[in-house]
Amino acid sequence: MVEKENTAVSTLAQEFKLLVDEPMKKYTSFKIGGPADLLAMPKDKLELKKLLEKASSLGIPVTIFGGGTNVLITDKGIRGLVVITKYLKSKIHITRADLQGKTIYVEAGERLSSVCQFAIRHSLSGLEYAAGIPGTVGGAIMMNAGTKSWKMSDIVESIDILNKNTLAFETMGGKDLDFSYRRLNHPGIIVSATLLLKEKPRKQIEECFKENLAIKNAAQPVSAASAGCFFKNPTLGKSAGELIEKSGLKGMRINDAMVSLKHANFIVNTHNASCEDILLLKQHIQEIVFKKYQIKLETEVRLEGE
Repeated sequence: MVEKENTAVSTLAQEFKLLVDEPMKKYTSFKIGGPADLLAMPKDKLELKKLLEKASSLGIPVTIFGGGTNVLITDKGIRGLVVITKYLKSKIHITRADLQGKTIYVEAGERLSSVCQFAIRHSLSGLEYAAGIPGTVGGAIMMNAGTKSWKMSDIVESIDILNKNTLAFETMGGKDLDFSYRRLNHPGIIVSATLLLKEKPRKQIEECFKENLAIKNAAQPVSAASAGCFFKNPTLGKSAGELIEKSGLKGMRINDAMVSLKHANFIVNTHNASCEDILLLKQHIQEIVFKKYQIKLETEVRLEGE
């Protein structure tokens, strides 16, 4: 059985010139993670489709990543094929203008920060609240990234996906998408999106963007190795960060994993933390917060690997 799996992995690696046993810590903002059996970084959606068709025919499991900003990978790494979609890019462009506003087309691998700048240049409002949110557009939509007052689902008109079951391209309208808090449920891999934005004076949008960015930079450890906010905010009451801080956990550490001194809902890799260190610290935070407040904090960060 193992020999058959090894043959399939070797076949796929040779055909698509893939990276073998590649350390995943190089591809995540946490800078943590063991090796992927195979790593692919397709340049367009047709290459992605061919890759997935071949992997499916060989029975190789597939894991998809965008910018790697909201993920924690295990120390043992990921078996099968890992596909990073951050190179799926083409020119961002305006596709429609009407009374509702203007729609822009953007591929999934485009950095969210680049799309924010495009919107500012074209006097389009709706993305200035995403100031400072890292990662790709595809990842931001998948996570329904946002702030207290805004989320990606507010501006998504439609997405184009590669259906994981049929391996066919499909378009899904925003009204048909199952968005929830920090999550989008759908049967595919996002390859591009159409976003609906409103026209506003450029200066007004720019000022709002700068203000949001300054607030984020002042409150969060943006230069540290982390995966962003680690826990989801409870539906009611105090935020996860407040609960952790009021539990006296700021600065708490297990080896090189530490609760940020700047924002308690960030776990940071101070030097060479392992996934195990992060998970032990996560568990400790959950236990202490539960003991004090009877609230079970749920993780926002995605855990991948064996």
